[in-house]
Amino acid sequence: MTPRFVAVCASLLALALAAPAVAQEEEESSRFSGMFQLDWTNAYYFRGILQEREGLIFQPWAELYVNLYSSEDGFLRDLTIGAGMWNSFQSERTLAGSVDGGDQNQWWYEADYYPLISMDFAGGLSLLTVYYFYTSPNDAFTTVQELNFKLSWDDSEAFGAWSMQPWVNVATEIVNTSYGPQEGTGLQFGIGPTLYAAEDESFTLTAPAEVGLSLDDYYEGSNGENHTFGYANVGLAASIPLSFVPESAGAWSLILSGKYFFFGHQLESDSTPDTTGNRGRGSYPVGMASISVAF
Repeated sequence: MTPRFVAVCASLLALALAAPAVAQEEEESSRFSGMFQLDWTNAYYFRGILQEREGLIFQPWAELYVNLYSSEDGFLRDLTIGAGMWNSFQSERTLAGSVDGGDQNQWWYEADYYPLISMDFAGGLSLLTVYYFYTSPNDAFTTVQELNFKLSWDDSEAFGAWSMQPWVNVATEIVNTSYGPQEGTGLQFGIGPTLYAAEDESFTLTAPAEVGLSLDDYYEGSNGENHTFGYANVGLAASIPLSFVPESAGAWSLILSGKYFFFGHQLESDSTPDTTGNRGRGSYPVGMASISVAF
């Protein structure tokens, strides 16, 4: 591992461990909260677009939130602002240094920065607005800016055990593009029903499923043709709270998940060396192990 990799992970972990202590001191009066998570995966796909599926891939991320408004009744129930940082460290260093002659030996493939606004409404509806800056510390790609609007519905009160937890997200590229020659707009939607939840909250099993489409040039071919279907995936995710960790250190969990991706024609057939297509693969399994702490 590179020194920078160790330093960044240590810094994020220190932030995650330090914040719960502050939260404990302020107790219920605190409007501050956050989350830190460290993911390990066998492959990294960004909305069906292959970034890496060889070597070691570690993806630490952290988010901090400030609650501005909270109410038990009325149309608006919660208003929260925040910011986050998401990273991907990849031992293969694929495409490293391809932009402006950058550092070809650096593991740090991606660093994303984003402010966010979250609003919860009556009836379980939530709207999350995020503006992403997708950057590459090892110059594997040029910086992309993207605006996202994600609408979610917590339908557990309405449907109980049959709750599907549906969501839909619209992503509009503002500056540069993650795929194809022109900025585009993509649509993603999915569900996350709970298959099993232990009464003592010691284990939860969910079955997420997701579809990604192009509304306008999001999955664009080299000839400028728009391909509507990008990808779909189905999976299972098991969450296990680590109850042996003291409450003063936050709420820790182990998450084990797996997804199976299915790719549209454009992403499957894109196999040229200087792109991140799927090299003729129409499907691919992705597994992930995560340690998460909320505070």
